[in-house]
Amino acid sequence: MMTNTGRKTTSWGWIIFWLILFWPIGLLLLVKKLAIDKSATLKSAKGITVASYILMGLGAIYIIMAFTNLEMLAAAVLFGGGGVVMNWFARKTKHTGERYKKYIAMIVNQNETSIDNIASAISVPCDIVMKDLQKMIDSGYFTGAYIDMSQREIILARAVQPIQPVQQQVYLSPAFAYVQEAVVACGSCGARSRVTVGRISECEYCGSPLQAK
Repeated sequence: MMTNTGRKTTSWGWIIFWLILFWPIGLLLLVKKLAIDKSATLKSAKGITVASYILMGLGAIYIIMAFTNLEMLAAAVLFGGGGVVMNWFARKTKHTGERYKKYIAMIVNQNETSIDNIASAISVPCDIVMKDLQKMIDSGYFTGAYIDMSQREIILARAVQPIQPVQQQVYLSPAFAYVQEAVVACGSCGARSRVTVGRISECEYCGSPLQAK
C-alpha cells in the first residue's frame, strides 16, 4: 500500500491481523505507518481501539482458563497486557489526531499563525503546540513551513488564503470548457479545499482523497 507521500506502508488489514495474532509485531508495524502516513494519525484510533478490545477479551478468556490450567496464564498476560497497551496507544493517537485537526482548522481555515493564539484558542500549553507543529512539519503536513521562535509563529511556505465554505461555482477554462468547482472539507483533517466537481483530488495537508459530487 502506497502512502500519500509515495512511500510503501503496511495495509490496515495486516496491521490489525498482527495486532490480534501477536501484538508486538502489530504495534511495530503501526508505529512505522504512523511515521510515514500523514492521514493515519487522524483516523486510526478507532481501529486500534477495536483491536485492543479483542485482545483484552482474549486475555479474559485465558484468565478463566488459567483457573484449571496454569499454562494459560502466560497467554492471558500476553493478550490482556497487549490489549491494555493498545487501548492506551489508541487514546493517545486519538488525542493527537484531534489536536492536529484543530491546528489545521486554525492555520488553514482561519489563517491563524500565532502559536500563542492557537494555544489559547484550543486550551493547550504553548510548548506542546510548538512540539506538535514541529512534528507536523517534519511529517509533511505543512510543506516548507518552519517555526519562527522569535515571533512565536508558524511560517508557511506560501500564504494561505482562507477558503469560504461556498457551494459551487462554474468558470470557463482555457480550453473553453465549463468547469464546475466546489469547496469541500477534508474528511480526515478538516482543511477546506477547492476541487473540481467529479474529479478525485488529494488534500495537500494530509493526503486524503477529496471529491465533490
